[in-house]
Amino acid sequence: MRIGPPILAVGLVCAGLFTLFVPTWNLPTKGTQTGPNGPSLVQYAPTGSPLFQTRNGPPPANPPLIEDTRPATEAYKNVTVLTDLNAGQFMQLQQAITNWVAPQQGCDFCHAGADFASDAKPTKAAARDMIKMVRHLNADWTEHVGAAGVTCWSCHRGQPVPAEIWFSRPPHPQGAHMDKPENWNESGDSVRQFFPNAGYELYLLQDTPGLAQSYTALPNGQVADQVVVKRLYEVMMQMSAGMGVNCTYCHNSRAFYDWGQSLPARWTGYSGIQMVRDINRNVLLPLAVRMPQTRETADDPHTIVLPDRMRGPQEGNGFVLCGTCHYGLPKPADHAQELLTVFPGLKGPGREHAASAADQGGQP
Repeated sequence: MRIGPPILAVGLVCAGLFTLFVPTWNLPTKGTQTGPNGPSLVQYAPTGSPLFQTRNGPPPANPPLIEDTRPATEAYKNVTVLTDLNAGQFMQLQQAITNWVAPQQGCDFCHAGADFASDAKPTKAAARDMIKMVRHLNADWTEHVGAAGVTCWSCHRGQPVPAEIWFSRPPHPQGAHMDKPENWNESGDSVRQFFPNAGYELYLLQDTPGLAQSYTALPNGQVADQVVVKRLYEVMMQMSAGMGVNCTYCHNSRAFYDWGQSLPARWTGYSGIQMVRDINRNVLLPLAVRMPQTRETADDPHTIVLPDRMRGPQEGNGFVLCGTCHYGLPKPADHAQELLTVFPGLKGPGREHAASAADQGGQP
């Protein structure tokens, strides 16, 4: 049977309209099975946002070690943190920190010109707190950072303020736009940028329990508060986006709440949440109170005034989340496996040593 010209023309028009208005079909994506077939525990290779992709390069080359075995406290003035290093190790680490955090600004970002002993710049005090934090993480949070540890590069990636951080935002005035959905004025190019920060404050700053059973109902049979469910969902989505993984990287999809049916990565994620809380509450929150409302950035080395949304006792310095280190990868691509050997000053004595020294009346 021959197809007449009218029918052929209609078919061509339909094919054209289909091509124009129907979304492009996705080709099959290669996945990795991480569990039995029933729960569909499949992970797909993360593509990541353009920001993530540009930040996941290797760190700068390590500065050469200077042969100077004098104690750093004797060779240099006003050394208060890296007191366990010799002068050569101390200077090598100082140069590396400059390359990791402020390569454009150089030493002057923290130091007052040639007077390296001066504490005039507040960024120097902040740098000391950051070094203490890195040493603490590498000594006391090995259940999450592992033997690879973390460095300043893990978060900063060559700029004074890490690209992936969040700030507290004040609530809308009471009664304003109450007829609008909560996210009526939210926009963003990523999951993290779209959702409000209230979930981060609850779970990454405050010690709010993660009520897994709130997805359905509470033990007493009452339906959970929808806001609590929403906040928990936002944080979980942030974790997935920040690490470039599916929900089933940690959870068994048949029972998200059941730890017994979860994957080992859930315990790693749990320790990561505790570690992030430790950083935000015990390091960044006190630092934000002390830091002035001016800052320098890699894009603009001149002093700038922080916008209003970044001010306040809980907002001056920003807070971290999973994406601050992971940048869209399940395992951060900071190539730090050998850096704790190259830079022994990045690992501190740890809580146990500090407690032992305090019991004996000494200084850690």
